[in-house]
Amino acid sequence: MKKKSNNYLWGILIGLVVLIGIAVFSSSAALIDPIEDAELTISDMTWDFGDIPMSEGVATQSISLTNDTDQTITVTGMETSCMCTTAQIVHADGSKSGLKGMVGHGGSSNLSETIQAGEVATLFVNFDPNAHGPSATGPITRNVMLRTNSQSQPVIELTFSGNVIK
Repeated sequence: MKKKSNNYLWGILIGLVVLIGIAVFSSSAALIDPIEDAELTISDMTWDFGDIPMSEGVATQSISLTNDTDQTITVTGMETSCMCTTAQIVHADGSKSGLKGMVGHGGSSNLSETIQAGEVATLFVNFDPNAHGPSATGPITRNVMLRTNSQSQPVIELTFSGNVIK
């Protein structure tokens, strides 16, 4: 009986070590060398959609991400505060990041999107007023968070508001 419980405990211990190893490996894969004194210029840190009719579907805002520095800035992560909101970076050459949303609602927040010195990329933020069902009307406030390799700007938080109407 004692041997069975020891084997059981060893199995749990090995399983935990494997899970921790996977978590560490997957998070370290997104590590990028930090840079100093390089910040993205953001065209709109906050905005108000005003009234957002459910009948008109997704409301989208485009925000310029300008790298006025002489260094490459890497967006290492992007997430939103709610599953009703998604965000995507589109570069001047048309290449796109993956569509990111709320962590825990499908997929990872990890990215490795480089914004080259002098580049202007566009962040598209999409809000779906129908995501919470037909009775979810009224004022909303949501956030989009970007993580970068900039030591002076490691997190960029954008906030928008609006009023969902039928």
